[in-house]
This record gives sequence, structure tokens and C-alpha cells, in this order.
Amino acid sequence: MFEIDSFKIGDVILVATQKSAVEQFQRRAGYGEQSKWTHVCGCLGGWTCIEARFPRARLVDIKKEYLERGFEIKHLRRRAQSDRQRYKVALWWATMNNLPYDALQFFWTPLALVAEWLCQFLHCLFSSKMRFVCSELIAEGFYKEGDYVFGKPAHLVVPADFANPALFEEVERRSK
Repeated sequence: MFEIDSFKIGDVILVATQKSAVEQFQRRAGYGEQSKWTHVCGCLGGWTCIEARFPRARLVDIKKEYLERGFEIKHLRRRAQSDRQRYKVALWWATMNNLPYDALQFFWTPLALVAEWLCQFLHCLFSSKMRFVCSELIAEGFYKEGDYVFGKPAHLVVPADFANPALFEEVERRSK
């Protein structure tokens, strides 16, 4: 079982929420077994995390919301990141609490598989830097601190991108 002391500010939590639409999208995009990670949130220390979830970004107790409900989670930490960098990333995440979820992006991102230019056009047309989906929110925190960890725009980052062992080390994992 996870210990509260293992969750540090700036850590990343992946959750296998069994959202089949997200899982299928990631599988088609070539993420294979990592496709099961369908949600991501950023740790603010202890059990408290921030997540982008419909209708608004919110603080969540991951123990109550995910662990006690039997969801598989993976606890990650960015490789080669100083404590200062982790704090700055997490502070940016915290300022995004209560912002609207970017529901339109949730639906148009799968179009990137068909035509990336269409996804870019729709993102520019409808998106706002004040609305996020879960993976975009967490990626944007790293990008705001100059860590362009994924090498692609934050709105194209999916939860499975965080499961890359070259970028994030696994702290703990709880399987079903």
C-alpha cells in the first residue's frame, strides 16, 4: 500500500480509469500497453492532487478518489528534476484550480490521428489557455518552467506519454 510520505509535491500520478474512448485513442496512436493510463494528475503533496476533470479542474484526494475505489495507479517523478523545479511546477498547477475543463479538446484531439493540421486549426480556433484536459494541464506545468519534456505542444500530450521510463521514474505502483 502507498504511504502518504512517498507522495511529493510535483510528482505525477497516472490512473487506469477504464475510459475506453481514451484507451482506444491511445492504442490507435501506438502507445500499446501504456494505453491503459487514461488519466493523469499532479501531486501537491500527500494525498492532494490537482486534476483537470469535467466540469472544472479541482483538488482531489487520490486515496479516496482512486486508491480506495480500486483503480490502478502509477506514481511517477520527473527524472533529473530538482526540488525547486518540482515546487515551481506544482505551484503553477495549483493556480489552475477551478478552471473549466476543455471539453471540446477532448473530442477533437482524436482527429489528430486523421489530420494533425485539422487538430491544430481547431485547437487555435476554440481553445483557451484557461481550459485544459488532464494531460495538457500537467504537461503545461512542466512547459511553464522551461522543461519541454514531451517535445510536442501540451494540447497533444496524452496520459500515456507520462508512462515513458526515460522521462519519469516509477516511485510506486498499485495494480488491481
